[in-house]
Amino acid sequence: MQFESGDLNTMTPLDEIFEIIISKDKMNATLIQNQKLEDDVQLTMEQLRSWVKEHGVVSGINENNLKIVIDNAEPITSPIVIAEGEYPINGRNAFLQAVQFDSEQDQNAEGQVDLKKVITIPSVSQGQTVGRKVEATAGKSGINVFGEEIPAKPGRDFILRPGKNTAVSDDKLSLIAQVDGQQCIDKKTIHVYPIYEVHGDLDMKTGNIDFIGNVTIRGNVPAGFVVKAKGDIRIQGTVEAATIISEGSIFVAAGIVGQGKGFIKAQKDIHTIFINQGNVEADGDLHVNQSILHSKCTVNGSIYCNKGKGNLVGGQLSAGKEIYAKEIGNSMHTQTELFIGVHQQVLEDIEKNKKILKLATEELEKLNKLLLVFELKEKQGQVLQANERIMKLRVRNTLLQTEERKVTAEEELAELNEELEQGQTGVVKVERSLLPNVTLTFGKYRRKITATHQNVKVFIMDSEIQIVPL
Repeated sequence: MQFESGDLNTMTPLDEIFEIIISKDKMNATLIQNQKLEDDVQLTMEQLRSWVKEHGVVSGINENNLKIVIDNAEPITSPIVIAEGEYPINGRNAFLQAVQFDSEQDQNAEGQVDLKKVITIPSVSQGQTVGRKVEATAGKSGINVFGEEIPAKPGRDFILRPGKNTAVSDDKLSLIAQVDGQQCIDKKTIHVYPIYEVHGDLDMKTGNIDFIGNVTIRGNVPAGFVVKAKGDIRIQGTVEAATIISEGSIFVAAGIVGQGKGFIKAQKDIHTIFINQGNVEADGDLHVNQSILHSKCTVNGSIYCNKGKGNLVGGQLSAGKEIYAKEIGNSMHTQTELFIGVHQQVLEDIEKNKKILKLATEELEKLNKLLLVFELKEKQGQVLQANERIMKLRVRNTLLQTEERKVTAEEELAELNEELEQGQTGVVKVERSLLPNVTLTFGKYRRKITATHQNVKVFIMDSEIQIVPL
């Protein structure tokens, strides 16, 4: 591209005056001016725009910045961005959305949450829709400064499967309750369980509980008692040094006082107001309104303690994704240990599903060969014996079951590998104070806090634990 001077009949190449630098990902074009325009030369917007396009930059051009180049009498001393591409927006994964039957939280006039309302597990009736599948989206493609399309990654789909006492609708997008009961939400399905209710404290008269559905205890659970449930466990009072094990979620309205004994484990989430000297495990998240004191808490998801007082003091707290609190440690500098990142359980689950996938693939190969033998016989006009017809039916049924195991293992592996990648982005967030003698461990990296930090987040970047403002 050349342009004419105002008074001279000469032609000056723009390539001697300007230079365009393209970023490695082709998403950014920057203009650098190497020398000043001659005083009698007037560069027009059309000339500059055409020269930029001759260098291949055709998308995301910043007209305002081009105008700055035109209007500036003096040379531009710093690089100026003249074009930016649009990054692709990846599709959203399909997910299961539970139907909410009442509000999640009620607050009084002072803005305080009624914890008993928060932990209410709504009842459902036979025939009601308890969950809906929200389908995956394709995403939106991006474009770089050269006008080249950048494909978006489509969201991952999943097969909606019935849970215990629920059925999949004809359109494969909803789950319908088959009995009256209470809903228990799983990752990719929803169960409806019957309810076992204790009207008061657990005592020698009621004894220990082991129930196939949901359990509601409208009092306290003293030390030494055992409560197990296939569904959710809801306790209106306090849990002392007892054993509480749920294949759903656990809700404790008045707090957990473990006395260094007892054990609480949920395959989903745990919600309570405080934990003191407790031993708690959750495959999902741990939600605590007030405090976690001198306890051992291990969760695959996140630990949230940022609603009320929100302090974590003493003990060992381990989370696969995030630890979020208002204050960690105390003025007495009590030793407090935090572990953030992928748990060993995730790695074990990956290996387990790899084995399931391998065995299912091998079994499918054998079954298909066996089925082919029967089909060839029939094609050749041979009549199958009674025992052969029965065997053929069994092979077909086994094929369907094995294919289901294979698909399930593939879905689990995809999610676990995604969780493994996300494990590299674990973070600790502190709204108020992170105090001395708190130790943070991210995998093989470890850092001990020696000074007070206010309103910060802690994460690992470039193989180093960073502390930055929240």
